[in-house]
Formats: sequence, structure tokens, C-alpha cells
Amino acid sequence: MEDTQKCTRRNFLKGAGIGAAGLAAAGMFGCAPSAPATSDSSDSAAGTAGSSAPASSWRTAPEPIAEDSIAETADCDVLVIGLSFSGCAAFRAAAEAGAKVIAMEAHPEDNHTCLGMGHFGHINSEFLRERGVNGVDPIEFLNNWQLRAANRSNAALARKFTNTCGEAFDWYIDCLTQEERDALEIQFYPTDESYTTFKNGLGTYIGTASTMPVQEKILGNLLQVGLDAGAQIYWGCPAQQLTTDADGAVTGAIGQKEDGSYVKVAASKGVIVAAGDYSGNQEMAKELLSQITNMIGDDGEIISSGYQGDGLKLCYWAGGQLDPYQSSMGGDYYYPCDSPMDPLGSAASLWINADGKRYCNEGFGFMEWAAYAGALQPQGPVANVFDSNYEALIKAQPACHMGIDYPNGGMDGLPALLEAAVAGGAEGSGADTNPVVYAADDYATLGGYLGYEGETLDNFVASIERYNELCATGLDEDFGKEKSLMFAVNQPPYYAYKGEKSLGGMLCNTSGVAIDENGQVLARETFRPIPGLFAAGNTAGSRFGIQYTTALCGVSIAFAVTQGKFTAEYVASLA
Repeated sequence: MEDTQKCTRRNFLKGAGIGAAGLAAAGMFGCAPSAPATSDSSDSAAGTAGSSAPASSWRTAPEPIAEDSIAETADCDVLVIGLSFSGCAAFRAAAEAGAKVIAMEAHPEDNHTCLGMGHFGHINSEFLRERGVNGVDPIEFLNNWQLRAANRSNAALARKFTNTCGEAFDWYIDCLTQEERDALEIQFYPTDESYTTFKNGLGTYIGTASTMPVQEKILGNLLQVGLDAGAQIYWGCPAQQLTTDADGAVTGAIGQKEDGSYVKVAASKGVIVAAGDYSGNQEMAKELLSQITNMIGDDGEIISSGYQGDGLKLCYWAGGQLDPYQSSMGGDYYYPCDSPMDPLGSAASLWINADGKRYCNEGFGFMEWAAYAGALQPQGPVANVFDSNYEALIKAQPACHMGIDYPNGGMDGLPALLEAAVAGGAEGSGADTNPVVYAADDYATLGGYLGYEGETLDNFVASIERYNELCATGLDEDFGKEKSLMFAVNQPPYYAYKGEKSLGGMLCNTSGVAIDENGQVLARETFRPIPGLFAAGNTAGSRFGIQYTTALCGVSIAFAVTQGKFTAEYVASLA
């Protein structure tokens, strides 16, 4: 099976040359990495925290910055490091709470970019109520969250998000005009009779508001409200180290300005580190994301759009405990074609591996979990097979990541693509489409177009026939797919596309240091909160368990903003 169309998340990122800047333009998945902090120094107190973990160069704190190198000093109640989604929210919230606030942002003011698509996944906001979206039982939502996280997220933290994310969204968009509010799309809404909350025992919810068209205005407002309240920003001033007292409490930070000079900021109430993830740092990513490294091997590469781990380093050097369950947005699962261009999105169609065999329940809970099985399939192409009843198939999908947002036009281009597949015969929909979709009136011809031959072609045909038998009975005796997701491949023309199994491609990682329900970083060995040290956004862990698998899209940004807000309010309230 040569010349496989390599439609994968990994190749989408790598082939398109999408890095940190490119992702901002592409606007993908509601991923919310923050600005890097470029940490290459630490003071003696923050740099002497011991660890029993294997030695890695990033774990070793650099030499402390000498006091006589400090050119400027400042003081505040709350210091925010990094001004992306969580940092901007913290900046405004702390200032609104009456605290004296200073922020350090690595980028200069004229090159300040917050990365993400602007999707904000939440429940129970006034905005959603105004639009007719049903409310969600917070206990149901919380238990569903913990089930997805295998109970490995901090339940108290998840509960706080559950109870406050709606309020946070209303606060987040309070600068919009009524016309701008009315123009915000809600993913997968309005629903029709195809939508159900629970599939295979796991819930997905309606509540993802798409704010990308007004994201710049919203984030600018977060900063402006803080500035109007007297807060200050050091632009182009990455934090280099945290400062601590003799007891290990974090007391502030030292940043390096664009002219190379150092500024030392004392924070009497606390420091909130919101400086993004570490997936762009190969050493850190391959060490900490072991679930990916174990599959790609020592010579494999993790391809991501993330940052260098500067926020995690700052917290670790100050004694912070790593989240034991380091999670990511992808990299350790595969399904055809695991790409933003996937024609079927999260629909539970028929997946067939390189040997021509069906291998899993394609509708198990939600896309990420269903796709875990693909990671361990034989190397080679994986095919996605469906028929002319594709509209019903797509509408039966859970409202989750990679889903086709058909109420908002997400399916509009599919008929033309399938028409091109029919017209193209063995050439499929054309080399300029990604993936190339093939169409045929019989299974064997379709399999041949995909590259199956001999025994694998026989298996391919047999797999479809067996699947149709199971669909006819409504009982998936092979893998247990829910009846409502079983759509036989029996209405020609039949369609299929394929992707080359590939691992290690991810958007960012969604974990860092362990935190409590207030966002306070926990110390190694004692697991007690470190006085004065807080983390938010992708510098923080304790949120998603082993994988970024959420009950609605856009929770990365929603959690960043919501937690940035309530953590800042908590820090500002301290004596």
C-alpha cells in the first residue's frame, strides 16, 4: 500500500510549518499556550530545591543573579508572569479586586500574541441562557469530568471550574456590544433530534462559544481594565528567576528587560506564573510525556506548536511538584485521519487498519479515547469507510473535539468533495484535496483504490460485511459500539479515505506543576502549598488527568481564563 495520503495532525503541523506564530493565524482547537518566559537564571533560594528525580539539564537551576546586577526594583501585591489567556484574566481580576498588580511579559507590546482559536467551552452562563441553551447539572458535569480524567485531576479544582466558568465567560465578554454578542456562534447549536448528551456513558455538552472574531478586543479589554485600575506591565521582560525567602516562600521575581538590564519585583501576596507549556522543548517533552516517548522511541520527534517550558522551570526550581499525570493535546493516539481537514470529524464510522481489519469501538465515549486503539495498530495506513448516508452518521457524533459543526455550516463543503471522489475513480477527489477521498459501488473496488490487495483486500471486504451484519442486529458483539452510532455501509456509492499512522504530533501539552483548588503550587515531597507561588494556564497541571479529553470543545482556553480569574481573586484577598 504505497503512496499513502498522510493526513495526520503531525504532518499538518510539520508540513505547514506551523509553530507558535503560525498557530495564532490557523486558530486551532482552542489550545491556549502562553507567552514564553525564557528562564535562564534563578536566585539561590529558588534554585536549591532538591529532587529525587533523574537528573535532566532543565531541572538544574542556573546560577543566581547577583544583587548588584539589579538595575531597577518595584513592588506590588500580585505579580503575573505571562500575558496570554490565563495571565490576562489574572491581570484584570487582581486589579479589579483592589490589588496593586505588575505583570512581566516576554514579548514586546507591539508583538504580543495570544495563541488559540478563541473557543470558550463552558456551562451555565447568562450568555448561554439568553441563547436558549439548556443548563447543565454541575454535579453531573463534575463526575463526567472526573471519569474522563480517570479521577486523576484535582476534583476540588475541577469543581471550582464547573461552578464558576459560566460567570467567568460573562465577565470575559462584558466589553462586547449586543451586536457582537449576538454574532457569537455556539458550536453544534442549535441541536436537532440527533443530539444526545450521553453516548457510551460519557457526556458531551453544548456550550462552546466561538469568540475568535472578537478575541483581540476581549483580550485587549482584560489588559485595559487592569491598566485603568493602576496595574503596570513590563513588556519584553521575560522572568528569569523567582525570588524566595529563607523559608522557601516565593517573594517575587527578577525579569530581564529588552536592554539587558534586570528588574526585581517584590510581590507581597503572591506570584502567578502563567507562562505556557513545554511541548516545544524536546528534552522536557520527551522526558515528561512518557506515554508518547514510549511509542515513538528515543529517536522519534515530538512535533508541537508549544513553548519551551520556562514557566514550569521557574516553578520547579522553586520546589514545585510536577503533576504526575502529564497530559497533552494529542501525540499518543491515532485515527484516520487525525487532522483538522478530516471530512467526517468525530463521526463513529468504520475504521480499518493496514491489515484490512476493523480494530476497535470507533465511538467509544469521544474521539480521543476511541483513537487510543489506533496507536497500537500495525504501522501503515488506516482507512475510514462510510456510505451515502453520511449526513445521519455525522449528526450522530458527540459534540466534541474534531466534530463537524454542521449547524454552523461545517458540512457544507462535503457534498462537492464526495462528488469529486465519484468522478475521479481511481484518482479519487484529486491530489489537491487532503485527504483524498475515494468512491466506488462495490467494496473490492474501493479497497483497491485505497491500496489494499491480496489477503488485506479480502480482509477489507470481509470487515465491511461483518460490520454490516452487526449493524443489522444493533449489537456490536465484536467491540461494543453503541447502537445509535452504528451505521451500516450499504448505500452506494461507498466512500473511504486513509491516513498514515503517525504518532508524536500534538498541539501543546496541558499539564505542568501540581496545584490546589486555588491554583497554589504544591511542594515536592510535602505536597503542601508553597507560600506565594501560583500557576495558571498550561504551566499548571491537576486539570485533565492523562489526556486533554473534555466534555466540550474549548475548555483549554475556558479553564485558563476561569482559573486565571479565580486564582487572582484569591491571591488579591490574602492578607
